[in-house]
Amino acid sequence: MVPMEPGPEDFARQLAERRARMDEARKLAYYAHSRTGILTRFLRRIADRIDPTGDGRKRVR
Repeated sequence: MVPMEPGPEDFARQLAERRARMDEARKLAYYAHSRTGILTRFLRRIADRIDPTGDGRKRVR
């Protein structure tokens, strides 16, 4: 039995899924290396040291 080639609809869907995954990976890489991302992680670490449970931060959000 010969497998069928994907149709244009399947190809377009696969392409859209790949683009979405690449966009998500790009955002993650930008966040990991940007000043904002570095500062956010630094502030989160400081907040976790001050209030490890996060109870005090729940009211702020």
